Amino acid sequence: MEILRVRALAGANVWSRASVLEAVVALASEARWSGDNVLLCERRLSAYLPEWSRSRAVTVDSSPARMADVLQRVTLALQVEASSPGARGFVGALSPANVVDIAIECQEERLGRACLAAAHRLCQAALRDESFDLPAERARLRALAEDVCLGRATGPLVAAAQARGIPYRRLDGESLVQLGHGARRRRIRTSLTERTGKLAEWLSLDKELTKRLLAEVGIAVPVGRRVGSADEAWAAACELGMPVAVKPASADYGHGIGLHLTTREQVAAAYAAAREYRDEVLVERFVPGEQYRVTVVGGRVVAAVRREPVRLTGDGEHTVTELMALANRDPRRGDDLRLPLTPVCPDDDTPQVLAEQGFRLESVVPKGRELVLSRIAHSWAGAGVTDVTDAVHPDVAAQCVRAVRLLGLDVAGLDLVALDIARPLGEQGGAILEVNAEPTIAFHFPPLGETYRPVCEAILDSLFPDGETSRIPLAVVSGAGPRARSGRLLTRLLLAAGRKTGRASADGLSLGDELVKPGRQDSLAGTLATLLCPEVEIAVLERELTSLREEGLGVDRVAVVLLTGLAGSATAGLDAEAARAAAVLCEVAAPNGTVVMDGDDRAARALVESFPGTVVLVGGDGAVSTPGRAAVFLRDGAIVFRSLDGREQAVALGEGSSLFRGADPGWLLAVAAAWAMGVSAETVGGCLPAILREV
Repeated sequence: MEILRVRALAGANVWSRASVLEAVVALASEARWSGDNVLLCERRLSAYLPEWSRSRAVTVDSSPARMADVLQRVTLALQVEASSPGARGFVGALSPANVVDIAIECQEERLGRACLAAAHRLCQAALRDESFDLPAERARLRALAEDVCLGRATGPLVAAAQARGIPYRRLDGESLVQLGHGARRRRIRTSLTERTGKLAEWLSLDKELTKRLLAEVGIAVPVGRRVGSADEAWAAACELGMPVAVKPASADYGHGIGLHLTTREQVAAAYAAAREYRDEVLVERFVPGEQYRVTVVGGRVVAAVRREPVRLTGDGEHTVTELMALANRDPRRGDDLRLPLTPVCPDDDTPQVLAEQGFRLESVVPKGRELVLSRIAHSWAGAGVTDVTDAVHPDVAAQCVRAVRLLGLDVAGLDLVALDIARPLGEQGGAILEVNAEPTIAFHFPPLGETYRPVCEAILDSLFPDGETSRIPLAVVSGAGPRARSGRLLTRLLLAAGRKTGRASADGLSLGDELVKPGRQDSLAGTLATLLCPEVEIAVLERELTSLREEGLGVDRVAVVLLTGLAGSATAGLDAEAARAAAVLCEVAAPNGTVVMDGDDRAARALVESFPGTVVLVGGDGAVSTPGRAAVFLRDGAIVFRSLDGREQAVALGEGSSLFRGADPGWLLAVAAAWAMGVSAETVGGCLPAILREV
């Protein structure tokens, strides 16, 4: 079994509406495959992948295509284990030369290719009854998944967007993602949105300035000031009163923070630790209580958690270090992002906290004695969270919302300390410690959080309020006929109707009347470039059928498909691969889109025979007289627009009718497509003669 070629198909394609990895697989001759060999191979694979075997009945089949099916299923199983669930696989027909196409849905091409290669090696080992180090391969694939897949914030946001039908495109190798198309598109990076102002983000990073501004409007914050040396830090601590906290002025993730400091030595050590992260250091009065994270989106509190410090219970036999190692045997802990808890590890605060409890890392802890490793509940050091959203006092919520509005953030996470978040901050001496412009939203849903809170949905609501759409109307022009002329005329008609139109064609990328990028753009790259432009309110995308087959469409839904002919000549039929690509266009226009086609094109009419959307037939009156189909045709010097219910509207062309005598049929297809995209018949009649003179 040999993989001859692998290619990625983006967006809708001949296999699926989702992006796939397609592989051409050459199989051994039929004589080399026996039912027993196939059965033995599957049994060996079942030993490696029990979940795979439980989802698949083991049957004897001597066809070599069976091994192609096994290959794609093993690839899918490895993808799931590597943190890419929900995909499907497909197997094509076996050729006489024992070559077959397989396809696997995948969101990240690098991971999909790696899983396919690993599955191939595993299947080969099973066929030959050779050993295979599957645990090492799993670890490698999971490490790759963590490197190339979207993270704990962006991944769930994208998943929530997909659940709403919002298209997305990853713009870099990290977490920058475009949601939607053209003028409707929005961008996110982790929990940051494009509505997060740079000044607001910068302000949130300056913790001292943030605290001063919040205090100025009466929001509870800890008292403190900036210091430039260990001596200044001690002086500030004496002035504020013990205990105090020392922290970097602009660090994140709780790094370099010292809490509950009461001696000069502790303050000096904490100052040195803070300087490891930032040159500027703050000394604040220590605020006792529980640590909370409150997330605000769109001017309201959407979720809140209490952060739980790591606690260990002694057994009278093991040291603190050994107890941490034992805790890390918990199957819920690990570096795998799918696990709810990270490994337990000490932080800068651990030695002091242990000393206050009478222990060191090397101390054996008496049986039943509970230890706290740190006052700061670091998620990266093994701490957990408990949802408290329903307990947040209205006064606490109001102060959090006021703080976020003051800074000008659209999404924010506030760290606060209080004895009980169900009581007002003022009456218990609680305070907001800091405001984060890029909060960790993963606290609020599994696996990190036990309770699901719709934070992702709230962020999407803020980006697309009141049901605002994320899509723009898309028209795809494809076929063997005058594709370029039809696309050019359609674009001019849309512009005449006042629509801000982008066009990707063999001429280049055009925005309105301006050619902004010359050179062929009737490709996947041209499609994606057009939908990247915020000026584009409606798009005309010209594509060859071969491009659709070899690259994928790049989108999953279109409003109008304009078929300029599905036969290369009057007698030539459509080859099988081109027919599959043309069928994809009908698929992405269903069920609410429109297909515009020549009424005399038998191949096209066969393609739309069961199409559930609207079909507009173009041509002579006789060719378009089909019940249940709309039509656009010429009659007595006028363009006639016939709706699905049979009503007709005729637009006289007057002297302009001479322009259409002997012209290629592409212009009438463009007229029909413009009509399908909402351009009125009157607008078409008024501007078409002038457009045809120019084009």
